[in-house]
Amino acid sequence: MKNSKLTYEEAIKELEEIIEELEEENLSIKDSLEKFKRGIALYNYCNDMLKDIEGEIKILLKDENDNLEEEDFYMEV
Repeated sequence: MKNSKLTYEEAIKELEEIIEELEEENLSIKDSLEKFKRGIALYNYCNDMLKDIEGEIKILLKDENDNLEEEDFYMEV
C-alpha cells in the first residue's frame, strides 16, 4: 500500500508492526533491509503529516484582562 493512501493511524500501526518484526531478529538480512526502508518511509510520511497540520492547530489563551487570544501551536518533533 502506498503511503498517500494511509491515514496517520494506519501508518503508525504499520510502523509499530515493522519495529516488532525487526526486534524479533528472525528475518533475513534482505527482509530486514526492506522492512527498515519501509519503516523510514512511514516515519517520514507521519512526520510530514504532522508538519502539515502543525500550523492549523490554534490555542486560545486568556490575557491579563481575561480576553481570549488565539495563537498558533507549533509542535517540536
